[in-house]
Amino acid sequence: MKFKYILPLISWVVPTAVISAIMFKLDAPLTDTQFVGFIALLVSACITYVVGIRLVLKDK
Repeated sequence: MKFKYILPLISWVVPTAVISAIMFKLDAPLTDTQFVGFIALLVSACITYVVGIRLVLKDK
């Protein structure tokens, strides 16, 4: 898999994590359960993206 296929994912995950970390620290701190849910959301989005790219490349 080429880096250019992963670049949109990185450009979504990094700002999301940074902005969320700042927002959650200053505005509304998360409970442990909410933090685990947020991490699960990011991980599942990454897995879904990578699996989708692999399926598309496989169909070529």
